[in-house]
Amino acid sequence: MHARYVIRLGLLLVAWFLTDGRALADARSLVIEQFQADIQVLPSGDLLVTETIRPRFTGSWNGLKRDIPVEYRTPQGFNYTLMLDLVSATDEHRVPLKVDSIRDRHYRSFKVWLPGAQDTTKTLILTYRVANGLKYFEDHDELYWNVTGDEWDVPIESAAARVLLPGKATGVKALAFSGAYGAREQQADVRIEGSEIHYQMTRPLGFREGLTAVVGWDKGLVDEPGSLQRTQLFLRYNWPLALPVGVFGIMWYLWYTRGRDPRLRPIIVSYEPPDHLTPAELGTLVDDSPDLRDITATLIDLAVRGYVRIEERQEPKLLGLWSSTGYYLHRLQPSSAWEGLKAHEASILRGIFPTGLLTDDHADTVALSDLANRFYTRLDGIRSSLFNQLVTRGYYARRPDRVKQAYTIGGIVVGIAAVFGSAWLSERIGLAFQTGAAASLLSGLIIVGFGRIMPARTVRGTRALEKVLGFEEFLTRVESDRFERLVKTPEMFEKFLPFAMALGVEKNWTNAFDGIYTQPPTWYQGANFADFRPRNLTGNLSQLSAVAATTMTSAPRSSGGSGFSSGSSGGSSGGGFGGGGGSGF
Repeated sequence: MHARYVIRLGLLLVAWFLTDGRALADARSLVIEQFQADIQVLPSGDLLVTETIRPRFTGSWNGLKRDIPVEYRTPQGFNYTLMLDLVSATDEHRVPLKVDSIRDRHYRSFKVWLPGAQDTTKTLILTYRVANGLKYFEDHDELYWNVTGDEWDVPIESAAARVLLPGKATGVKALAFSGAYGAREQQADVRIEGSEIHYQMTRPLGFREGLTAVVGWDKGLVDEPGSLQRTQLFLRYNWPLALPVGVFGIMWYLWYTRGRDPRLRPIIVSYEPPDHLTPAELGTLVDDSPDLRDITATLIDLAVRGYVRIEERQEPKLLGLWSSTGYYLHRLQPSSAWEGLKAHEASILRGIFPTGLLTDDHADTVALSDLANRFYTRLDGIRSSLFNQLVTRGYYARRPDRVKQAYTIGGIVVGIAAVFGSAWLSERIGLAFQTGAAASLLSGLIIVGFGRIMPARTVRGTRALEKVLGFEEFLTRVESDRFERLVKTPEMFEKFLPFAMALGVEKNWTNAFDGIYTQPPTWYQGANFADFRPRNLTGNLSQLSAVAATTMTSAPRSSGGSGFSSGSSGGSSGGGFGGGGGSGF
């Protein structure tokens, strides 16, 4: 019995609170009896806006909140920030009122405390200055001002405005728009009296309706911002665009202090590869990247050194109507002889001849086409071997591929984080998301771009590079007069041909041995060697390299990449600046 009594009493209390709460809510209401705006256009182009608002309070209130948008979008998607400064907030007797100025999303909000705001009508005079509230066109200047705003949740019984232009205004034209946002109705009287334009609504404004004033005049009446000032203002409105500039400065500093090679000394011609570098190591040291050209040059080098013989065969197609060139690789040394090779060289041979042991003639011969969808698994290991060898020899402090990868990941992370930050700012303060997103993506791209040039050689690596460039000079200029006395032999041609291919200067090297290298090599069996010349060999090797590059990188569709590369205003209500709305609190 006692429990039932307690439950019944609780239900009665809840019902009483709900009923009393509804009664209190019904007892509070707010209506704007009058909204009068005086907008003075100053010769400097600034606006001095005075809003006289008369709210009628029913029930107990603290004051009135006025929200004015200050963040806008240009047609191009950039940000435009209205530079608005509060001058004063007073009552009808010019007594200052307490104001809390806050930034709420894309609004500048003023909470004005009105003493005694209970069952009475008060007067609030809000004055603020706007530095960039005009629009400038080729043949006229214009004020497009949302006088009352169209976001009031309470009715406005009477709305009026007065626009005061500087003296001697000519070509004055005026329009008024009213209603909800986007409406084109013109239910306001407009009177032009010299330099004054008067607006008066002919009907009350309902929920979320407003009055917009448009005034145009001939140019020259007010100061127009110059190109430099417009640029400064644009950057001020779109301050996130400074992010890529800052990121560029930071990355340039990092490159200048950490990403540059020591200064190269004058290049002296060198007559052999420095430090016993292989063609692939030499090619990687030059451009910080092991390319497929370096891999195919290694294959030629292994053939010259007696590990492989390359055979070219003409294979009939379609019942012998035409033929295509096929390439076959013959192993000449057992796998036990590979122990003295460098890691990348042994890896290439294992990728071509996976059986490992000599068994019969067939097992020692592999068609180049058979490497498709198989050899690609070796490429990452070959790449790592080359980088590790160069780091071990002290040419790099850190592997170039990992340096590039770190900056690439960093650029992606910064770009994504900045995009999320832009979205947060757009939601928080109304900043144009497109501006922030563009700045974020550009910042990320700058980091990634600098990452491509951040790998730096050590002093030892730079000195080796000097010798490589000197050797390249020799390979390139060997046919010039300065090398006339040089003894050129077929053995020299074959020995340095893979290096010339890795450096991309094999044509110059070949031309220097025309008439000297007259017999086909034993390590390459070609089909067009009847009238043998060096250019026949290098032409065939170039074709072999192209086929090998395609075959070695081919992978099943489900496999990832290899990491290598082969080379005047119209108008409507609510438009323009100003506007917003307000509420009681």
